[in-house]
Amino acid sequence: MGIAKTLASSGVVLAIAGAAWAEELTVSAWGGFFEETLAAEIYPGFTAETGITVNSIAQPEDSAWMTQLMAAARAGQAPADLSLVVDEVLIRGNEVGLWAELDPANMAGTESLIDGYVKLNDAGNAFAVGALAFYTTFVTNTDYAADAPASWAELWEDKWDGKLGIVTAPNSGLMEVTAETFFGGVEIMETREGLEQVIAKIAELKPQVSLWYRDEGQFQQQLENGELNAGLYYHDVTMLSIWDGLPVASTFPAEGGIVSDAYWVVPRDSENVEAAEKFLDYMSRPETQALMARMMGTTPIVPRDTMDLTEEEFAAVGSDIEPIRVQTHIHLREGDWLETKYQEMIAQ
Repeated sequence: MGIAKTLASSGVVLAIAGAAWAEELTVSAWGGFFEETLAAEIYPGFTAETGITVNSIAQPEDSAWMTQLMAAARAGQAPADLSLVVDEVLIRGNEVGLWAELDPANMAGTESLIDGYVKLNDAGNAFAVGALAFYTTFVTNTDYAADAPASWAELWEDKWDGKLGIVTAPNSGLMEVTAETFFGGVEIMETREGLEQVIAKIAELKPQVSLWYRDEGQFQQQLENGELNAGLYYHDVTMLSIWDGLPVASTFPAEGGIVSDAYWVVPRDSENVEAAEKFLDYMSRPETQALMARMMGTTPIVPRDTMDLTEEEFAAVGSDIEPIRVQTHIHLREGDWLETKYQEMIAQ
């Protein structure tokens, strides 16, 4: 009787301890302004509604974070209960079974998302939920070019005074832009012969490119001070510069801006899946997506007519033009070969 009572008491203690633990979620996101704004402006509403506090942590750049996630999984640990990842990390992690299964029935808010933003496995369970999108656009220095470019084809015109800034990575979206603008669509990228044709077209930009950049801050500074006249850059960051009165513009050409997606995933060893599902329910709602657009400049991934964003607010973060999507599966499949070909083109 005494033993039974003791075990029962221990069970109560363990249940209480487990419940207390579940009242906190550790959520990781890209560091700096992004993670800080989520923690200050977005997560408190979730805590107020659910009573679940969020321990917000910054994660390193994507490849380093992927390495940490895999090392933690081998040790049976989860560095965070939820993590914000780009397509490449999402796909690679799913291939090796890094993500926990989630029940869509526990995340009614995800029904608001545009089709395709809840990733399901063969069993009908989710392994990722869309978080947000962000655009790369045709950006210009308005002191040099007052008129907005109408098409991505203008990037190839000999009118930028040799002052273009282009990203050095092949997965920047420029390959997809080139395929859509000059080859009738991204289908040409499905073969290596087609990829070589696209790279050859990008090589035609080289006489106009004065900066092949990896450092985004370097590009932004040179565009703002007139050392560069145009290039590819993030729409949301450029809008911040515009609001600061700097002489820059961000344009969605007729072919569309380059859209990139980010997803929430739950590492498979998280002990707080149920609380994580509540978080994903909250983050997927139109009102939360609208708040993120206003506070962070991210592009909502719910239909526009479900939100109360004004025309000006929506224009600051997105466009109604059908976007160009980075073909992540091709970049992963071709991997080192594509990287080598691209860097050879730049170096020649």
